[in-house]
Amino acid sequence: MPSSQLCSFYPAVVRTTPRTGFYLDYYVLDPINGKMVRRMVQLKRLLSRYKSDREKRIAAQRIADELNAKLGGGWTPLHETEDGRLYTPIAELRDKFLMAKEREGVRSSTMLNYTSFTHLFLEWCEDTGRAKKYSGTFLRADAVRYMDYILEKGNGNRSYNNTVKALRCFFNWGLEHCYCRENPFEKVKLLPKQRKKRILIDKGTRDRITDYFRTEKPQMLLVAMLVYSSAIRPKEIANIQLKHINLTKHYILIEETNAKNHKARCATITKEITRMLVPLMKRYTDTSYYLFGTGQQMDPAPRPARNNYFAKNWNKMRLELGLPMEMQLYSLRDTGLTDLLHAGVDQLTVQHHADHSSISIQNIYTDHYDPGLNERIYSNAPSF
Repeated sequence: MPSSQLCSFYPAVVRTTPRTGFYLDYYVLDPINGKMVRRMVQLKRLLSRYKSDREKRIAAQRIADELNAKLGGGWTPLHETEDGRLYTPIAELRDKFLMAKEREGVRSSTMLNYTSFTHLFLEWCEDTGRAKKYSGTFLRADAVRYMDYILEKGNGNRSYNNTVKALRCFFNWGLEHCYCRENPFEKVKLLPKQRKKRILIDKGTRDRITDYFRTEKPQMLLVAMLVYSSAIRPKEIANIQLKHINLTKHYILIEETNAKNHKARCATITKEITRMLVPLMKRYTDTSYYLFGTGQQMDPAPRPARNNYFAKNWNKMRLELGLPMEMQLYSLRDTGLTDLLHAGVDQLTVQHHADHSSISIQNIYTDHYDPGLNERIYSNAPSF
């Protein structure tokens, strides 16, 4: 063996025996006694998914290359325990993560979120040649480059921060289950929070929206009313079934599995909404139907409307009526809450109606630019 004074390690090589199968064999310098220490990494379990010896050898060599790159960068395995899980491909780690979350029984919307952000992350890994990286060798530098990519796509601060938090969750799971030594996204700083880019929708504009939807798509008018009058969030509306509607007691049940904060509540419905619901309830007697189903008209159906369908219809209307981009579907909820406060309803009642955890949270949603504010003050301000 060459003198240890020449280098701090001897590269890992792939070896095999009939009994142990493939393994990595390499040496590193122990700085305490100045001697080279032999290390071996067993790969039999990790390579069990490959059928032929040729495939196993190719995979083993990839692992050896990754290990040698780490050794070349100054990393040492001394006083650490090597585990084959550290060499799990990123794509395989994603599959294991999603399976684990599914077994935990997370909500369908949460599961969809997990699937979406890991899919985008995996696509970037493939485009940049990082798909061959292993879970234990995905470093902070890789994480920073991914977040730079997110910014380059034009995402705002909120989207950027959500991505950081989501990938922290992903790699925390990997860390907890010994697929990683550290979370590469843990030290990625969040960006400052930005104000929500929404403005209130005045009565005249709401009348224009009403006329448009009444002609083009009546079910979207009902969606808009539920957001404005009942303070039901669009994602919650998509999962309303006919069995959740109680016309006698004037509410719609938002189950805990559907609610944003995982707390069930009864959302009040107005006379105006009730008049629209009565004929639907008479026409569709199967109460398992979703109030807004698949199809162009979004009539009740066994399957719910797609998640982004409300937004697409709203944006189409907004463009045709020439409304500003800041007037979003969710703006109706903020407007409805603000109008209740202007009508003299006390803050605590509005807070409960909005399903907000506190009045301070409620203020975030009611503190928006009001296009009609100046005109109301001009017309109604008392004399000096």
